[in-house]
Amino acid sequence: MGHALNPPSRIGLFKQAEFVQAPVISERDVNGSVTISGSKGLPVVYTTDGTAPTSRSAVYDAPIELSRGGSVQAASLARNGRLGMMTSKYFAGLAPTGWKVVSPTQESDQTDNSAVNAIDGNPNTIWETHWNANSTLPHQLTIDMGSLHRIAGFTYLPRQDRSHEGVVTTYRFETSVDGHDWTTDVDSGSFGNVENNPVLQEVPFAPVNARFFRLTVVQELGTKGLTSAAEISVLPASGDGDR
Repeated sequence: MGHALNPPSRIGLFKQAEFVQAPVISERDVNGSVTISGSKGLPVVYTTDGTAPTSRSAVYDAPIELSRGGSVQAASLARNGRLGMMTSKYFAGLAPTGWKVVSPTQESDQTDNSAVNAIDGNPNTIWETHWNANSTLPHQLTIDMGSLHRIAGFTYLPRQDRSHEGVVTTYRFETSVDGHDWTTDVDSGSFGNVENNPVLQEVPFAPVNARFFRLTVVQELGTKGLTSAAEISVLPASGDGDR
């Protein structure tokens, strides 16, 4: 009786596509510069116009200037010419170049939570006011931008350490050309869902010329009389440069 023959075993070797991790986009520094770190020493391509990068996009070779805000999308370019994983980061408002804190209502007892942290370009630091049993609202933070700007809104980034302490819910926002006469741009605004979604808040208003701006905190979350912020900035008016 014959016996069936087993077919010979076959071993296939397949070259797996190279996995290329997404590059890392830095935070924006106080001068408005953004850097990108690539993966495995590979070149990085990027865009700043809102489109996805391609192999023909600009190759990153120096810090990107985004002093007026914007977005960066980037990907490493693999040796086979294909793009790796893409990453993106959005930067809202003007970079705080040369900005100064004029008058915080209160400073925290902790020196590392001073008001300058609200304009240092670092979302991981916070401004937190001093609290005691007699602390009352409103709290105010006044910023001198050093020169005149044409602006059309402001941004508020709540603290990013998962705490709700001092997160602003109701506010007033004012601007000034000289630091003496003030215009109320938002009389009584609120961040509706900031407790459940503590992300960047952008508040537009009619364009104005301003050198100074002032945020007045009327209500906040957590401990009564304590205010906090990771970053506060202003939105440049569309099509307008500095005045």
